[in-house]
Order: sequence, then C-alpha cells, then structure tokens
Amino acid sequence: MIKHTLAFRFRTDVSAEDAAAVLAELETFPGRYPAMRNWSLGRNISTRDSTFTHAFSVEFATDADLRAYLESESHERFVRERWRPVVDKQAIVSYETSDESRSPAVSTSRPRGPYGMEYARVEVPDMARTIEFLQYHVGLQLEEHTDEYAYLRADIEHHSIELISAPDRETGHTSAVGFSVENEEVLEQLRKQVAGAGHEILELQERQRGFCEAGFAVRDPNGLVVELFTEFHEYAEPPLTELRPVDLVHPFIATPKYEESLEFYTKVLNFLPSDHIVGSTTFLRCEDRYHHSLALQNNKEHYVAHLCFAMKSFDHVMRARARALYKGEPIASDLVNHSASTSIAFYMHEPAHGPRYELCDRHRVFTLEEHETHRARRMRPDPRNIDVWRPAADDWGRF
Repeated sequence: MIKHTLAFRFRTDVSAEDAAAVLAELETFPGRYPAMRNWSLGRNISTRDSTFTHAFSVEFATDADLRAYLESESHERFVRERWRPVVDKQAIVSYETSDESRSPAVSTSRPRGPYGMEYARVEVPDMARTIEFLQYHVGLQLEEHTDEYAYLRADIEHHSIELISAPDRETGHTSAVGFSVENEEVLEQLRKQVAGAGHEILELQERQRGFCEAGFAVRDPNGLVVELFTEFHEYAEPPLTELRPVDLVHPFIATPKYEESLEFYTKVLNFLPSDHIVGSTTFLRCEDRYHHSLALQNNKEHYVAHLCFAMKSFDHVMRARARALYKGEPIASDLVNHSASTSIAFYMHEPAHGPRYELCDRHRVFTLEEHETHRARRMRPDPRNIDVWRPAADDWGRF
C-alpha cells in the first residue's frame, strides 16, 4: 500500500473564489482516478506549524498505480494549468505501508449498491433548442449530435445527458437514468436481486452497450428505466469550457408509489438512506458517498422533478444564475440552502427541456466511516428542512 500526501498553501494574491474552485476540483479526483483509495482533503488546524494551509492524503494499492496517476495527461494538465498558477508552496511525501499497520477498517460486509449517477436520458421536442440551453446555461459540452440523439458531458465521463429527439412531445420527459457499478461482481449480485424480486431484466439501450463493459436495465415501480453498468467510457480530460459542472449528482423523482419505490431502491438496488423528511422525501446515497445520488418524493404524479449538477464553486453557480437572469431563462427556485446536502443552489425550468436543472456549489460527501455507520435522520415535514433560509414553516409554494 502506498500512502501519498501533499501539504500546500495558496498564493496570497489568489482570491477565495479561485482557491475554492481548485479545492472543489481536487474533491473530484477520487471519481476521476479509480485507483485512489481513502481520499481526504482538509484545512490545516495545527497550532504548531502554519507553513501550509491545506493538505490531502490518498492511498494506492501499488507504486505503479501512483505513478500512473501522477503521469496521466489529465493530472499533468491540472498541475500545469490549475495548480501551479495558484499554489505558493507545497511538500509531497509518498511512502509504503502495510495493510496490517492500518487501523481496523469499518466493516463493509453489507451488499454493495451502484457507485454513482452517470447520466439521464431525456426526450425533448426541440433538440437544437435544448442543446443550446444545456451548453450555455448548464455548461455541458456537446460531443455527438445526429437528428435522432445527442450526447453532452460535464466532466470526463462519456456523457451526462443523452437527448432523444421527440418532436411529438409538448414537454421534455426523462425516460432513463444510468448508474455505474464498481465491478462485475457487484453488477451480478444486483442482477440476481432484481430477478429474485420478480423484476424483468432488460437489455441496455443498444448505443449504451457500446459505452460500457457490461450491464443491464430494469424498470422501477414507476416505469422509469434504471441502467446499471461497469466501466463507463471516459475522456482523458474534462471539457475546456469557461463555465461547467464537475459532476451530475442525482435525480429527484416524484412518485405516487413512494413506499414501493423506496423498497425497490433500498432492498433491490441497495441504495442507502441518508435522511428522511417524514412522509415527504427520502434521500438515498450510492457508493460514491454523496449525501444523495437519488431522492424520492411522495407525490400524486410520477416525473423526474430535477437533475442536480455540482459546479466548481459558488462563484460558478452565481455566474450561471446571472446568465439565466440576463437571458430571461425561467428560475423555478432561487438560491436555496439545503440542510441535508449542505449545498447552495438555484433551479432553472423550461418544460420543453425536461426536468428542472439544479446547479449547486457543492454536495456533502460522507467519510468512509459515516458511509458505513450513518443513521438516517427523520426530519419534520417543514420547508426549513429543505431550505434553511426559509423563514416560514407553512410555505411550501416553491417546492
């Protein structure tokens, strides 16, 4: 086992926003470099030495894994273009340690669930218009476009949004969501659980089969297609766009089959509950440890209410919000402070583009220990348990 640590301090002329953007990008590394284990990043709280303001620590199984990360084109580009211009001083230490020397790990004998959300498939009446919206207002990069479909990505993953041309529709419709799985062993276990629960095993969409190693699909109790797969294709580098998300975090699903859906996602697909708003909403997480990679809302109708994208920083959220205001793009919910995920966000919604698009500044990530031991809170059905800035306990108008 190789432990790799880096202590650093930002230059004094670097703005707080630029420093926060670099820290946010560092937090995406475990998802971008699968060989990383036990990642942690934090501010220096030592009272004895203030040479460095921050540090991160990560483990690799072998020295070859560490070298592959350090020598990768995407890492070298990050160092050259993002790191060196803002960092004043750093110290790097890498050393070998045995697994036996580590503290006993938290038990992970529970069945594993999906790793995290990768994409949503959205049918739209005017694909060209939706592409323009997703590029300018969400910050996605168009990678492939035909008359029938289009792929747009946020980071290195092949795509975050797949658009399907549906000119007969009046409004957009989310027909599928895709989640990656850590390995084929977990995928096979999930397949057995799906079949054992009496659900039909479906083939992946034909094009999607070309973007992964293996996988299958299943319909949830609402008819939404959930695609599960391993080894989702990636690009060597993220898009070089001025304003873009770093990750697609979760779908928020409204359902009249709330209890049945909760049973499906937790008992069949092994999602873990993070928090409940009693009788209203449950937040579920995957193995990427985001506070929630999926949320279920008790509702009279079924629809995917929104898709959440995490931006590089709060500054980028505000820049995207300014674009929406200047262009007159409908803002469905403006600057909310989510108590559960600790994120600040706003929501855009033009029905022709499908769900609402939430752009947030960050999203709570559980530690490894929290991920295994966290007990879901049962919060009152009060708007302040969705937005801590809300002054009224009886105003659900915007939600």
